Amino acid sequence: MTLVILAHFFVVRMSLRLKKAPAVMLPQVVLVLAAVLPRREFDPQLALAMLVYHQQRNHAAYLSHRKRRIALITQRE
Repeated sequence: MTLVILAHFFVVRMSLRLKKAPAVMLPQVVLVLAAVLPRREFDPQLALAMLVYHQQRNHAAYLSHRKRRIALITQRE
């Protein structure tokens, strides 16, 4: 939640400074915040846990997408 608030604040401040709303996408804001915010010390267990978490989410999304596509295909037949 804190990162979302910071990202929103960053976009609002940049739009006020530039006098127009820039076409800033979320990945670009994440890159800027990662460069500006202080870094934590490297924790290999945390890094592996984050990797496993994202892999599980991606796999669940893949299965959901595949299930939906199969349902659409079978409805057309």
